[in-house]
Parts: sequence; structure tokens; C-alpha cells
Amino acid sequence: MRVLFAGTPAFAVPSLEALIASGHEVVGVLTMPDRRRGRGRRTSPSPVKECAVAHGIPIHQPDKLLRAEWEGAIRDLNVDAVAIVAYGKILRRWFLDIPKHGCVNVHASLLPKHRGPSPIEQAIRSGDTVTGITTMLIDEGVDTGDMLLRDEIEIEPGETAGELMARLGAIGGALLVETLDRLEQGDCPREAQDHALATHAPMIEKDDARIDWTQPALVIDRLVRAMNPRPIAWTETPHGIMRVLRSALLLPGTEEANAVEREGWAPGEKPGAVLAADAKSGLVLRSGKGLLRLVKVQLPGRKAMPDTVLLRGLAIEPGEVWGEPAAPETPGSPETPESPETPAT
Repeated sequence: MRVLFAGTPAFAVPSLEALIASGHEVVGVLTMPDRRRGRGRRTSPSPVKECAVAHGIPIHQPDKLLRAEWEGAIRDLNVDAVAIVAYGKILRRWFLDIPKHGCVNVHASLLPKHRGPSPIEQAIRSGDTVTGITTMLIDEGVDTGDMLLRDEIEIEPGETAGELMARLGAIGGALLVETLDRLEQGDCPREAQDHALATHAPMIEKDDARIDWTQPALVIDRLVRAMNPRPIAWTETPHGIMRVLRSALLLPGTEEANAVEREGWAPGEKPGAVLAADAKSGLVLRSGKGLLRLVKVQLPGRKAMPDTVLLRGLAIEPGEVWGEPAAPETPGSPETPESPETPAT
């Protein structure tokens, strides 16, 4: 088939590469315009554009996919199908009606669960043990179209969103090619979604990554995993905003938890209290239920590092309470902590 590919982030690259390696002809790539990224705010292309350039595939980067400007150009490509993987734009009916076999989307969840732009993060936050890829025909709703094929995998214990995304990206590429093969052969299954079973995965904002220490340690640990690699979980501390890249549950009754509790580092039971801050136990805080060790952390202007390395150069006092917003500035008061920066993409 003649296929137009539409995608933007790194997650979409394995699908484009699988499509290039298949027997299908990739006649062009739609991707988002180059953006300013990173600390230096330099203009850089999307990962999909970089892949397309390497393979000599024609690239189209419209700011707006307007019918008056683009319908003729898309029709001139004479495509049989459009493959869409995290493109980043809403596609209108005029576009969806062009390809003979429709617009096939690779979605990183087992639909109708976790519709929306953050299905991988939502799967981890929800405590799912299984997730996967669903290929579907795009309609004018948000991930509401008919399902075609799916592939399931288990979410590994401790797996971050970035790690899970890498595995799902590879699976998505293989499933996309199989879907297009079967559409061409005329034997691809098609199933309407049960909208009553739908759940939603909304766009993630920076404040969504703020740690609420009144929550159970299990919930906070899921948040830390879901927000890695971006926007990264964070919490207020007397030392500035602390970003938390990795954490570990200290389960009741285990030797590590008993040792922390036995030492009686911090008074009271207040969520967010630092219970231990030493080379032996690491950096351990109390949550609304249970203890959590912050295994890998980062302060503003410093590199991410293990908690034990941080503690060599930063005096964190047992009994400190984290997660409480800094008091408003008054004349002569120290500067309030800055918000955590979004990691470079």
C-alpha cells in the first residue's frame, strides 16, 4: 500500500521504521513543525522528522492542517492508508475520508481504557498490571474509533513510563505493519468500542507531578514512576524544590522499614516527615500510609543523583517536613524556591 505517515515524538519512530522496512511504500511524513527545546531553547526537529530525513522521505510540517491549503496535496499523494502515531493534531473529517483504507492509529493502551494523550502514564498511576497497543480507525472523537488489532504486555514491577514507552513503541511498530497487511488483504477484524467502559488519560501538567505526602506510599511511588521521564515528580523542601526520579517502598515488617522505625529519627507521624537521612538507610519519608525511600533525586541547578550521594553534601535533618508550600515572601526574606524545570526533550 501507499502510506502517508503522521507522527512526531520518539514513541512514533519505531512505527515509522517498521513501516519503511515492510513492503508498504511510505510516500510522505507529516510531523509537527520544528520547536525550541532544551535549556538553550534551540530550534530542533522532531524525532520523526530526523528519521524521515535519514531515509529520504518527503516531509510536510504544516502549522495548521487547513483543508483549503492541504486537501489537494494530500489527495495528490494517492494514499491507500494514513498511519498515525502521536502526531499531535486533531484530524478533521475531510482528511479522514481521503485514504481508501482509512486512518489507522497506534494507541498505547488497551482501548477503551485510557483514551487520551497520556495512556502510558495513566496505566502506571492506576496500578494496572497489564497494558498494550491497540490499532484503531480514527474517527472524529478522541480515541473512540473502531478497534482493529491489539497486543498485550505486562507492566514490570518498578517500570517507569519511559521504560514502558520504549517497549510499547517497538510493539506498536510491528502491530501497525500487521494491521496494514490485513487491511490490504481484507481480513482485518473490526470491533466497535464499548464506550461505557472508557476511561480517560488527560494531558499531564506540571502540577500533576507534585507529590501529596498524605497519599499512601504506594500511590506516590506510582506517581514517581509515571512522571519519569517527564515532567518528573517533585516536592517542596526547605532546600528548594526536590525532583524525585526513582523511589522505593519500604514495606511494613521488612528489615529496612523496621530499622528506620526503630531508630525513631523523626518525631510525630506527620506525612512528609523525613525519618532517615543517612548513608545506611538513605532518604526516607513518611507518607499517609507507609514509608518511601527517595532513591534518585535532583535539586535545582544540580544533576540527578542517588540519595546517598546527595546526603554527602547536603545536611537534611530528620524531622523536616516536606511537601509544604513555602511561605509568601516578605521584605528581607530569602527567595522562594523555583518550580522544577521540565526535562529537556
